[in-house]
Amino acid sequence: MSNEMDRRKLDILKAIVTDYIMTGEPVGSRTLEKKYKLGISSATIRNEMADLEELGYLDQLHSSSGRIPSAKGYRMYIDKLMTLESLSAEEAQFIEDKIITMAAFEIDKIMKQTAMMLSELTNLAVVAKKPNFSKAHVKNIQLIQVEVNTILAVIMVDHGTITHKLIKLNHTPEPEVLTNICNLLNLKLKGMSIEDINLHIVNSLKNDLEGYDELFLSILSAVYDSLNEEANEDQYFVDGTSKILNYPEFSDISKMKDFLGLLEQPELLFHDLEHSDSRDEMVITLGDELSLPEAKDFTIITTSYKINDENMGTINLIGPRRLDYSKVVSIINNVKKELSKKLNEEDVNDGG
Repeated sequence: MSNEMDRRKLDILKAIVTDYIMTGEPVGSRTLEKKYKLGISSATIRNEMADLEELGYLDQLHSSSGRIPSAKGYRMYIDKLMTLESLSAEEAQFIEDKIITMAAFEIDKIMKQTAMMLSELTNLAVVAKKPNFSKAHVKNIQLIQVEVNTILAVIMVDHGTITHKLIKLNHTPEPEVLTNICNLLNLKLKGMSIEDINLHIVNSLKNDLEGYDELFLSILSAVYDSLNEEANEDQYFVDGTSKILNYPEFSDISKMKDFLGLLEQPELLFHDLEHSDSRDEMVITLGDELSLPEAKDFTIITTSYKINDENMGTINLIGPRRLDYSKVVSIINNVKKELSKKLNEEDVNDGG
């Protein structure tokens, strides 16, 4: 705690941030005296508020108005003063019910559903980013005959995503041939990324399956194409844009343009945040802490999700600076806890 900020100043700053978040109105000394039981007179509160303003923790829009938190004030509140709010039983049950119904194993779909749920619960916009699947490794391949001359290739990678590919053949392979090819693909390709599957690997597989060239090449091509499609699919997902319109801060057209500019170039937002010093699983960033001019009036809350310490994707929640941080952080923590339970249980059940 800084020497310039004694306990009384911190209590006053916390009360001002709390009140301003709730009302959106500048906070005066009489309001603090009446509502927050600070145990000091209105005159003393005024003097302390003047000191807080001089130290850069408060702003005063007009000489006759109360104060509002500055970026420095919000940062102190977020880092040192915020008390997390408990979720209602209904909110906790809503999160649990949503997560239970999520698509098993399919991480990209889970990330989208999680992003949408967070937007719904927090009334914030979300931008989600899934992992780069060019670095994902093959975990398991299944070949299933679904009808005459048609095989379904099911490929699971270690990020938890499952891809499917229907393969049309000129003839129906014998079951034992299909089993042998499946076993060989798993033996040779398990643990490999799409970048690892080179000509040497292909020739090695081809030699092991001499006499089944057409069948093997059709299946290998399907596996490769399926992984390639995943690797090159759009990495970003945006939801909840319209929710921002409900905040009075965004009745300002210029702020709305800045907000839309952020969403149109999500790679810049992620680049700035990924190159910050923090490695925490949840980070609250005030917009003017970034190098993006468009972000200056916003708050971005970044959270990542993991299975066995491996990143499954990242979600940014975007809203105004005047934000109910306590409630939003509690929602994110609850979602992370329930989602981690589901993802890690399924990973264990799969034998991973």
